[in-house]
Amino acid sequence: MITKNEILEREKRWTLIAGIASVMGVAIILATYGESSAAVRAASGFADRLREIDGDHSSLIMASIGQFVGWSLLAVPLVFLFRAAAARAPQVRGALVGVMVIAPVLIGLGSIISAGSIIEAAFDFEKEADQAAITKCVSDKVADESDSASGDESAGQTGTTGDSGTTGGSGGSVSEQQRSDFEQECEDDEARDVRAATSLAPLETGVGLAGLLGFTVAVIYVSLWSMRTGLLSRFWGSLGIALGVVFAFFTLFTLIWFIYVGLLLAGWVPGGRPPAWGAGEAVPWPKPGDPSPDEGVIEGTAEELPPDDPSNIGTFGDDPQGELRKRKKRN
Repeated sequence: MITKNEILEREKRWTLIAGIASVMGVAIILATYGESSAAVRAASGFADRLREIDGDHSSLIMASIGQFVGWSLLAVPLVFLFRAAAARAPQVRGALVGVMVIAPVLIGLGSIISAGSIIEAAFDFEKEADQAAITKCVSDKVADESDSASGDESAGQTGTTGDSGTTGGSGGSVSEQQRSDFEQECEDDEARDVRAATSLAPLETGVGLAGLLGFTVAVIYVSLWSMRTGLLSRFWGSLGIALGVVFAFFTLFTLIWFIYVGLLLAGWVPGGRPPAWGAGEAVPWPKPGDPSPDEGVIEGTAEELPPDDPSNIGTFGDDPQGELRKRKKRN
């Protein structure tokens, strides 16, 4: 069994490295996001982005490599926190350390596969886009807009016989700006259909889903046991659990949590690390309502007097209560 000194020595060697890796990983992810496959997929003018990528896809490749490196670096603080918690709590399942490594790597790998899928889609869209489908889509949107904009106008007209008549309404029209927007929307829809039909699309979906689920489990599990063993405060441990649950929807906030973890491990957080880091064992946080360990302790100095010293034994006359009773009787 590993001793406390061995635990502290190992953590002393790796704490700063894990902290720097956490901060650098987040920095690389954020710096390369703008040109990454995730940003391309979220772009409103997806068809135009595919045309740009078909002409030059070097920036997409470099950004995807950066995403892979950044996400892979986050495996370092996850593994470090996992091993630190496992050394202080035998209940931690050691077999899950593989999830801490594989999950962030899969997310980064998914970014590279997604880039390949987009490059393939850019080539296919430029050469094999279904222009007939795009034209039909635009015509349908124009017809729908014209129908919604047009209205029948009724006006009663009194004839010589007193009968009332009706006049038909005029049709609506579509502006050039609206038609341009419809063309953009239809091209984007066709471009997304082309990307969904690429050969790498199923692999991208599988790897991305596995990485997403694995990373969610990793963040939740590490946050839970780091909080239970006292490696993270209740606030940051609970926040990590919550952000792990909603990681797919609030990725940025989860990355901010990793920045804090990195600063904590590197020793750059005001107040330093929690006591469990220096103790080499679990130091659980007290539950709400539990007495403080120092409660009832009075600070100061005192001198113990020998019990056989007669000067320490008070007499009846020294009792202030007795003196008070005598005064009452005299009155």
